Amino acid sequence: MASEQHTHSFLERFLARWTEELRGALEAQSGQRPEIAHASVESAERWKQRANGLLWWKQESEGKDSFAIWVAAEELCWSALSGASEDSDGSKQAYFELLKQANLNLADAAAEGLFKPFRWREAPREQTAEPAAPALDTLELVEVQISLAGKSLPALLAGVERKAQALEPGAGSELSTIPASVSPMLSRLMDLQLPVTVLLGRAVLPIRDVLKISLGSLIELDRQINDYVEVMVHGTVVARGEIVSVRGNYGVRIKEIISRQDRIALRHAA
Repeated sequence: MASEQHTHSFLERFLARWTEELRGALEAQSGQRPEIAHASVESAERWKQRANGLLWWKQESEGKDSFAIWVAAEELCWSALSGASEDSDGSKQAYFELLKQANLNLADAAAEGLFKPFRWREAPREQTAEPAAPALDTLELVEVQISLAGKSLPALLAGVERKAQALEPGAGSELSTIPASVSPMLSRLMDLQLPVTVLLGRAVLPIRDVLKISLGSLIELDRQINDYVEVMVHGTVVARGEIVSVRGNYGVRIKEIISRQDRIALRHAA
């Protein structure tokens, strides 16, 4: 019994951290801070009854201790979280990208010593088929309540297979951690501002062509129309994404990003 309670405690903390990473990913996508709360699901019966009417998504980790995270939501929830167009397929893919980003951030959190390092299996850029509902009794589950722009959304269900218990740091574990002395320093640096540049593309021109540039001239860049743009900090590419419109301004929806540990290393450039 004590062992089961211990497993429950760690997986609940694991999912609590996932919830926080979902908040961060959603804030980065929408530009506004959502209100998020989570609670353990003691009985999955209510969710079992509606499981087939939900949109399910999962991602598996790599390695001998592989496990999967499952997320389920009804359309009113996932379509609001997607922040995409009214196109259903486009909204689903944007929602899946949001979950992938939360998972990437969760894996990065291993660098803080919260759990053993792990990697996600590479997911396809576009998910064409949703998995069937899992056996909920095999998962540690939490309900996630999200309020976005003052609007409360239907609860989202997140679960992790109990095999993820193997991620709990044990005595003598060899963890790639950020030294404890770095944390206070990071806290002091968090309010520093870094210049962020979005690079649409590059072009190399002979001097004669540069001198010919005038109003109406067209300069061809080295990017295709559907290629991602690069997000740079101090000349270093930290992410790639697609150009979107945000309340009348241009924005970038992040599709690829470097690890959190590499982003922390940018503090030396500040």
